[in-house]
Amino acid sequence: MEKKDDVVIIGGGPTGSFVAEKIASKGYNVSIFEKKDKIGEPVNCAGLISPRIFELCNINKKQIIQNKIKGAIIHSPANNTIKIGGDRVHALVINRKNFDQALIEKALDEGTELYLENKFISGEKNGEYIEIKISKKGRHKCNLLIGADGPNSRVRKTFSFQEPKEFLTGIGAEIENTNLNPNFVEIFIGNNLAPGFFAWIIPTNDSGTTARIGLCVKEKTKYPANYYFNNFLKNKITSNYLKNIKINNIIGGIIPLGPLDKFYKSNVMLVGDAAAQVKPASGGGIYTGLMCGKYCSSIAIEAINNDNFTTYYLKKYQKLYQKNIGRELEKGMKFRKIFKRLNDNQIDYYIEKFQNKKIIEIISKYGDIDYPSKLASKLLKKSPSLLKIATKLIK
Repeated sequence: MEKKDDVVIIGGGPTGSFVAEKIASKGYNVSIFEKKDKIGEPVNCAGLISPRIFELCNINKKQIIQNKIKGAIIHSPANNTIKIGGDRVHALVINRKNFDQALIEKALDEGTELYLENKFISGEKNGEYIEIKISKKGRHKCNLLIGADGPNSRVRKTFSFQEPKEFLTGIGAEIENTNLNPNFVEIFIGNNLAPGFFAWIIPTNDSGTTARIGLCVKEKTKYPANYYFNNFLKNKITSNYLKNIKINNIIGGIIPLGPLDKFYKSNVMLVGDAAAQVKPASGGGIYTGLMCGKYCSSIAIEAINNDNFTTYYLKKYQKLYQKNIGRELEKGMKFRKIFKRLNDNQIDYYIEKFQNKKIIEIISKYGDIDYPSKLASKLLKKSPSLLKIATKLIK
């Protein structure tokens, strides 16, 4: 079979579905090819988002929100702790399966065609359009190809885009029989526990009896990720929270960090994890993916309207990104570069320095999981003494 669409999207995750809905709503022909047999499964995500997600996508919250988080308790390697927040909702725990399925339903309602169990095999520029090969549907043509196919994007590789600067390996589980404060996420930092990143316990209901736990590790660690996960379960600091738990489901995946310098070419764009549009401080990619999906879809619609899919025209997508979320992700990568250099003694030292009532009040008031750099400027402005700490960190 050979068919031509205005837009083909590879990947039926939240970003791909969101982009499809926006473009299809303007009356254009959009097809999504997804290699999995079900949307939203298996789940490979901690499922913690900010409330502003629902400002971007108008979907029913009832079957999606599992719990509301008001703060976090951060544990250093020596178990020095900082408790932040507690006065208002800072984040939401969501059911990722239901979230993904709600987004694809909106895309389908606008006329998007979805092809499950169809893997992207290859693609090439052929005159004024892109010709692709799909595992079950054969050859397919489109004016614009959008790669929303995750961290190991085949579209990215096929069209010779650069690779993300770094990949994290994540592993976690859905658990029950916990006894947690449902309002707080527990964060654990330490190179023996989660080298190069952190571990977490996220309560998934308002009684604190179920949770999502996990960790990420940087590349080239001494041991594989599952070694650190097993250690996490029995670590002297974390084990107090994980006594008598029942593990229901193991989750995991790869997280790309370091957005590409360029995620557009003639007739091709990348978005979401495929373009490493992920928050470097937390590894979260839902908000950034949807924001970039907003920019991507708006330029795709312009390109179709003007019948112009040249590299020069699609550059507008990168400009929108850079003007907005791009700056935040760049700052995040700079922070990550500093964080990766810290040893456990230094982490303990800096967390101890942050155990200050005034500092904690500022973090609680201005902390934002989507825009963490805003907090840094507020901290330095309202607590100038932190400039010495910041200088030491940079050095």
